[in-house]
Amino acid sequence: MIVIFLIFVVILTLLALYFMREAIEQQEFSLMWAGVLMAAAAAGTVGVYLVAGNYTGYMMRSHDQVAIEQAYDSIRWYVEAEEASEPQVYVSDAVVMAPKDKNP
Repeated sequence: MIVIFLIFVVILTLLALYFMREAIEQQEFSLMWAGVLMAAAAAGTVGVYLVAGNYTGYMMRSHDQVAIEQAYDSIRWYVEAEEASEPQVYVSDAVVMAPKDKNP
């Protein structure tokens, strides 16, 4: 599948370069615009392929029950540790005020 995809992107890129070369030779703006659109299509195709590949990998991993249970256990352990710990007071939390003299 990757070979077909790669061939498709190479063809789009070559077509874009062909249109741009013809646009320069004939001084035709519409051919340059067609070349830009072909290059954008090639870039968009690569972008969609990357996003779809990452999403497919994510969906494959999300159905792995062992990984889900491990993630749940690590979160549960953290929450239990936070609930069990006693609140600690730090020196920076305390406000120390000097007594004021009544006679200046």
